[in-house]
Amino acid sequence: MRASLDQEWVGAAPINLVVNAIYERTTRHYGDRGVRYVHMEVGHLGQNIYLQCISLGLACVVVGAFYDEEVKRIVGGAGEPLYVIPVAVPAEPWKL
Repeated sequence: MRASLDQEWVGAAPINLVVNAIYERTTRHYGDRGVRYVHMEVGHLGQNIYLQCISLGLACVVVGAFYDEEVKRIVGGAGEPLYVIPVAVPAEPWKL
């Protein structure tokens, strides 16, 4: 939660998905245009997470406000963090 600028839903969620990008894996094949491709794919991934959460009656939100180096340290992963996505059961059921 602290790494995400004290956003409470990050601390309250039972799971936070962290999406990292290792740009070199894409830019080695596509050059500088690969950075654009990574961002497009991350957007698609975020949309699919939203859709899956809705279908399961869960709530999620894409968080982009975080301290990059702190998130990297916490997850111990390679690459650059692009999204933190807390997922939880909503306090109130969805009214679709």
